Amino acid sequence: MRITNSMMTNNVLLNINRNRETLSLYETQMATGKKIQKPSDNPIVAIRALKFRNNVNEIRQYKTNAEDAISWAGVTEQSVSNVTEILKRVRDLSVQATSDILNIDNRKNVVTEIEQLMEQFVNEGNTTYAGRHVFSGYKTNMPLVFTETSGDVYELTQGFKASDVEKAKRVVDNEIIDVHRIRLGYTDVSNPDTTSLIPPFTTVNTLNSADIGAMTPAVGEVNFIQDTGELIFHPDDVVNIPNPLDFTYEKTGFNKGDLMPDHYFDGQNLTTGSVFTVSNEKMLYQISYSQQMSINTMGYDVIGIDLVRDVEELINATKSITDDGTLTTALQEDLLGDVFNKLIGKMDKHIGKLLNTRAEIGGKINRLELTINRLSEDNLNFTDLLSKNEDVDYAEVIMKMAAQEMVYNASLAASAKIIQPTLLDFIR
Repeated sequence: MRITNSMMTNNVLLNINRNRETLSLYETQMATGKKIQKPSDNPIVAIRALKFRNNVNEIRQYKTNAEDAISWAGVTEQSVSNVTEILKRVRDLSVQATSDILNIDNRKNVVTEIEQLMEQFVNEGNTTYAGRHVFSGYKTNMPLVFTETSGDVYELTQGFKASDVEKAKRVVDNEIIDVHRIRLGYTDVSNPDTTSLIPPFTTVNTLNSADIGAMTPAVGEVNFIQDTGELIFHPDDVVNIPNPLDFTYEKTGFNKGDLMPDHYFDGQNLTTGSVFTVSNEKMLYQISYSQQMSINTMGYDVIGIDLVRDVEELINATKSITDDGTLTTALQEDLLGDVFNKLIGKMDKHIGKLLNTRAEIGGKINRLELTINRLSEDNLNFTDLLSKNEDVDYAEVIMKMAAQEMVYNASLAASAKIIQPTLLDFIR
């Protein structure tokens, strides 16, 4: 076969281009640090890179979620701890107030401190994390406690069980009597919906606590006490109370520091028209591939409306006593010691509930810490796999590039000798 100069030249150029392409590949790998620049360079490496990158991004997002969740839980735990310490102090003051050596003025001083503590107690309900209220469920833009006076009118439906009927003591006609009552969530209420009580009862009387017969309803009748927010029953009628009982009433106007009914009851804001229901709304954080965690604590589990009403009754009962030396005052003072004793028991119950809540939050924090540690290890492992799949070994690339550069230079030198001869060189 005849080899022409043109064929030799074309072969030389082809070989030079191939060597230059290979050298360019190594130079690009050195500059980018990556084995491939486009999927067609190596489809297998490209597919594995996409998979590993997706895994790394997911792990990093899960870790971010877990870190956000642990911060939320930490803020919640601190607030629950503060509430627990406040109630412990209120309990200690209640024990102090049961002493017979204290007169009414001493007890009023104790109640003044309790009143200040309870202001801080309810304000803990407005604890926020990153601008979101931690005790408000999904309603993170709505505080648990009113931050200012509101004149809104609410229609509330409150559910009761047979166990909610309690026996309380009252001073009536210079004697202490037992009254059977259901206590509503608020004082100064109005417009009761009597359909849930009639039947079995014949009449629901709307009264104030100072009215004659307010604490002693007739058989078959119920007294709705507006100012104290109570339903008073005749002792013989207790067995006739519906179980369960859903009772609807209205509350007009709220003071700063009052609990917002939106978080505690079903009902409607008649002023704005908004309808609300109470539910156990869980805020779920995705902290792993198929693992979610509920991180929030509902406000009614920390700041119970019954506990707030217990303390309100104690404060109002103490402030209403005047040192006038009458029999009624003496009976009210005797009754006050019983109120303090009952409050101690209720405090113990609520403190125990808070300790359980705090332990539950602590368990979630421990679990999140373990999850974050595992995700950190997973991130390192998948990042290492990703690097091994797509990152170059610089030592290897440098050696290959140096060798290829030598080949390229050799091909240039050889081509110069092949292409160099001209017609004059042959006839010389």
